[in-house]
Amino acid sequence: MRLVFRTSDVVQVFRLGNTSNDKIEADKKRKIVQTYTFSRKQFELIAEGKNEGMKHFFSNADSNCLDCPFNEFGKCYTHKFNQYVGFVSMLKSIASDFGSFDNIPVIDRSIHRQIVKMSEGTYVRFGTYGEPSLHPLQLIKDMIHVAINHTGYTHQWPKKPELGSMFMASTHTAHEEKVARNNGFRSFIATSEPIAGAVNCPASKEAGYKSHCSKCGLCSGIDGKGNKSVYILLH
Repeated sequence: MRLVFRTSDVVQVFRLGNTSNDKIEADKKRKIVQTYTFSRKQFELIAEGKNEGMKHFFSNADSNCLDCPFNEFGKCYTHKFNQYVGFVSMLKSIASDFGSFDNIPVIDRSIHRQIVKMSEGTYVRFGTYGEPSLHPLQLIKDMIHVAINHTGYTHQWPKKPELGSMFMASTHTAHEEKVARNNGFRSFIATSEPIAGAVNCPASKEAGYKSHCSKCGLCSGIDGKGNKSVYILLH
C-alpha cells in the first residue's frame, strides 16, 4: 500500500510493505511503514525520461534533502545502486499513476486518515529517503500515536525544535550532540570514534548486529525509548 501527496516542491511518499534490509526489520513477512521525500526535480527527471543516471538523480535532491551535509553524491548512505533502482522504480510508478507533478494531490483529511490507519500497530521508519521534517507535524504525531514504535532522524534540528520529542538530531561530534541536547534533542551520532555517554547502535556492525531498528526503537526522540544519545561508527 502506498499513499502520495505533494507540497510546494516535494513529493511525499508513505509506503506499507516489506523490506529486504535485515538491519531495519529481520522478519521478511512483517510489513512496516517507511516514508520518503523526493524533490520535484527528481520526480520530473523520471517522469519525463530525462534522468542521466545515479549521480544526476541524487544531485537533484535539493528541496527534499535541504542543507544536509551529506547531500553530495556518494556521501549519503542512500547513494547506493540498489536504493537508487528502488527510488527510480517508485517514482516511475507514481508518474504512471498521476502523470505530472501538479496532478499529485495535496494532503487532505482523507489522505491523512489513510496514512495514520496504515501506521496502526506497526513500526514506522521516518525518512527512509529525504528529510522527514518536511512531513506535516500533525501527521507525524498521529502516526506515532498509533504505531508500535518508530525511528526518525533530522539534520534540521537547529530549525525544528518541535521535533525533538519524536526524532533524533543527526549529529557527528560530541560537541554537536551537546548543542542538540541543549536544544531538546537526543542525537544519532555518525562518528569515526565512540562517544562517551552515548549508546552504540545495537543494529551496527561494531555492535555485532545485536538487534534491528524495528525491534530496538531507541532512535525515537526525547519522548521515545531511552534517555541517551546513540552513536554509530562510520565505515
